[in-house]
Amino acid sequence: MERDLPAGTAARMRADLMRSIHRPPPRRSVRLGIAAMVAAAAVVVGVAVAPDNDDVQHLAMGPHELSPTLRRAMEQCLSWNAQAERLPVSMAHLVVAAEQDHRAVAVFITDTGYFTCDVSMRPGAEISGGIGGERDWPQQGWLPGPVQRLLLTSTEVDGGDVAVTGRVSARVHRLVLEHGDGHTTTARLSGGVFGLLTEGGTVRRDAELVSYDANGTELDRRLLFRPSDEFDHCFTDSSGKVVYGKPGPDCLPAERWSR
Repeated sequence: MERDLPAGTAARMRADLMRSIHRPPPRRSVRLGIAAMVAAAAVVVGVAVAPDNDDVQHLAMGPHELSPTLRRAMEQCLSWNAQAERLPVSMAHLVVAAEQDHRAVAVFITDTGYFTCDVSMRPGAEISGGIGGERDWPQQGWLPGPVQRLLLTSTEVDGGDVAVTGRVSARVHRLVLEHGDGHTTTARLSGGVFGLLTEGGTVRRDAELVSYDANGTELDRRLLFRPSDEFDHCFTDSSGKVVYGKPGPDCLPAERWSR
């Protein structure tokens, strides 16, 4: 519906609405991990001061769904990437982004690699964050099962609210985060990627990502907070080469991924 409003009207309406609601101070955000392929993220601290805007929560599956604040955060990510000369990417390569309490996370995917970013733009504070990724991503065409988590941030070490992005195989038609306390959040799926944001601070350490096929049959269940480079089995591609996990006698077939 915002697309039918005059330019700037939607942003002003959102700002007026958020100012009218009392919101508790945001909790400390904790970056919990990226996929195993990511080397240690390079932390980048800016000298600019973030603009004054209200806390928002937004999930975008591609550049065409970005809010104004999320677009600014993505432009900052691209600026850091250009300075670091990590991987040639542009806004067109953005596959999923999320913002919550002045913090944004994103995944960009190219034909050869991927780039991840997390950025904090709290009003009155210096812009800061971290970047990571792979210029050459040999596992790009394969997944360790039907689901692969790429980026996870949490407001608390033991849970709280989370922002999660990742990839899914063609078999996955529905992906749900079970918080561990009876609550659930359904992820958005688009072009082989997923994103989800939770609200209410109910996610616990034993939360699980559960995937389902088109018939509603459960495909896979895995702990959300488990290190992304830990596997119960190794996974091999169509040639028998191990692409995830340590070689062993009980390898499972890796699942193909495409957009």
